[in-house]
Amino acid sequence: MPMDRRLYPTNWNEIARQIKQEANWLCQECGRECRRPGETLIEFCKRRNQPWDEVIEHPKRFVLTVAHLDHVPANCDASNLKALCSGCHCRYDLKAMPLKKRLKRERLGQLTLPV
Repeated sequence: MPMDRRLYPTNWNEIARQIKQEANWLCQECGRECRRPGETLIEFCKRRNQPWDEVIEHPKRFVLTVAHLDHVPANCDASNLKALCSGCHCRYDLKAMPLKKRLKRERLGQLTLPV
């Protein structure tokens, strides 16, 4: 599901950047080193001493994102946020797709039954 910016706090970019900086721009799941803001692919390759062709084939693998562990965008407590590369973030979200769909239905007005 695409990110719905209306569900996030107005200072989400600052919050996400802080989480990424605290993780030292490394994925907290697989340890992949990711690009820093404004860093070109060439600069990234030089910094990591990695051949250009290995990165250019899959540049999005080196993008660091921030995941909400409970999948609730408004919950920006640091304990609920984790810096993940795009691949790990996608895998994390796919595992929780039924939960994410239920939360979306509830946001749109679906009532839930007590368990």
